[in-house]
Formats: sequence, C-alpha cells, structure tokens
Amino acid sequence: MSTVAAMRLADCGGTTVDGWELGWSQVIGSRHAQVSEDSLAHDARTLAGQPPGTPRALCLAVADGVGGGARGDIASAALAGHCVLLPSELLGHAEGIAQWMALAEAQVQLRLREVSYAPGAATLAAAWLLPAASSSDAPSRVCGHVLRVGDARVYRFDGHSMDCLTTDQTYASVGETPPEGARFDDPARMVGTGFAGEPEVLPLQLAPGDTLLLCSDGLHRGLTARQMAALLRQGGSLDACALRLAQLARHEGSDDDITVLLARAVAARAAHTPLAGGLAGLLRRIF
Repeated sequence: MSTVAAMRLADCGGTTVDGWELGWSQVIGSRHAQVSEDSLAHDARTLAGQPPGTPRALCLAVADGVGGGARGDIASAALAGHCVLLPSELLGHAEGIAQWMALAEAQVQLRLREVSYAPGAATLAAAWLLPAASSSDAPSRVCGHVLRVGDARVYRFDGHSMDCLTTDQTYASVGETPPEGARFDDPARMVGTGFAGEPEVLPLQLAPGDTLLLCSDGLHRGLTARQMAALLRQGGSLDACALRLAQLARHEGSDDDITVLLARAVAARAAHTPLAGGLAGLLRRIF
C-alpha cells in the first residue's frame, strides 16, 4: 500500500480563481474509523461593482470537530459553512465579522440537533480576504481579517519563514483548570457548547507572494513551523504542497485528523473596488 493510500485521504485538491490559487488536503486520523471530523470551506466571490476577471474576495475556513463530542463532522461542517457565508457587505469590517461569527454557536447547535441531542462542538481557523487595488498584472497586497477559536491555527509563509498569526486558546493559555479527563493543552474555547467566548477578529496583510495556511491541530501537532516552511520552500502547486504537509505530519506521528488549506494571491488584470458606506448602516441592513 502506498504512503498516500495508507493515510486514508478524505479530500485533496486545488483550484485557481480570479486572483487566487488554492490547495487543500484532508487526512482521516487513525483514531477515526470512517470519516474525518475536520471540515474545510472556501468561497471566492465577485463584489458588487466589480467587472468580471478582477481579483475576487476570498473566504476560507478550517474547522475541527472536538473529540468526545457528538458528530464532530456535523459540527465542523456547520461551522466552516457559516464562516464562508459571511455577507459580502461585512468583508473588511472586523466588528461586522465578529457579530456574524457570534451567530455560529446557534448554527452549530441547530445542525447537531438534526442528528443528536448529545453536545458537540468544533474549533476554527478562518480568514476573509480582500485584494487591494493594483495597476499592474502583478499580485497586489492583500488585506483582511483572521479568526481562531481553540487550537486551529493560521500561518503566513513569506517565501522563507513561517509566522503563526494566532495563539492557541488552550486551558493553559487562558489560565483555566481543565475539566476531568481533559489536559492543559486541550482547547478551552470551541463553538457549539457555549464556550466560544467573544470572537477575536484580527487584521491581516499579505505581501505579494505570501501564502496563507489554515490548519487543524492535526498538522501543527505533527510539524513545527520550521518544518512547514522548509517543505513550502520546495515549491510546486499549492495542492501538492498541502498533500506533502499532511503526509509529513502523519509520518512525524500525528494520528489525528489533518486538514491543510493554502491560499496565495496570483496576478489578475484588474483590481478590487473598495466597499462603500459606513459599517453602522451595513449592520443595520444585515442584522
């Protein structure tokens, strides 16, 4: 049996849309019999007033069903889906994104109630990106926001080194005593059981050539940032890079579900038109 087959791939692929290259890989953990309890979602959209072929806005999410909960696959799919359904009018607005993500708790619980009355939850890494204006064919600087809940992570690779943009919300990091049966390095924040806390939406900028990496803890429990950077420096398409990252994490001993989602801005002919109007008006229309 090949190494890739032995990893039990749940999904692996890539795509190129106006202004973006994406690549992803999902591996089923050895502790799960049939399906991965991780989910990923992405949505590239043309905003109002943009001509066809201009760089699109991009929504990305990786969610990880919490072990021991009911139907982690359902919880993570509901959470990832909610992230990429963010109304376009809220892209670029941290307060609006936070209010939208505060609704995720109810969405996850609603989906879980369709299949089980047992509690379930998921952790999250998400990003919402808006390409900045550019007058050339070269990739332009990207701005946006990121969010994490629990121990899923967001990294930025600049072509040489890997920078982790998020801090894990474990019991140790938030200064809480874990419940019976949990460890200090387990996630203390999750969506679905009332322990998400206030959404912490952080600003993000990507320079031309930067790669954004979202992952479940299955990846970073197997690989250090230095190992990830060394692999990405080998180059290649993002789908191939994502697969190699997941394969190496499994080889290095990670037995959990592993999900990797990579995104990089690529050259586009025209540029994004900034959103108009104030945030207060946007929130009144949506909420």
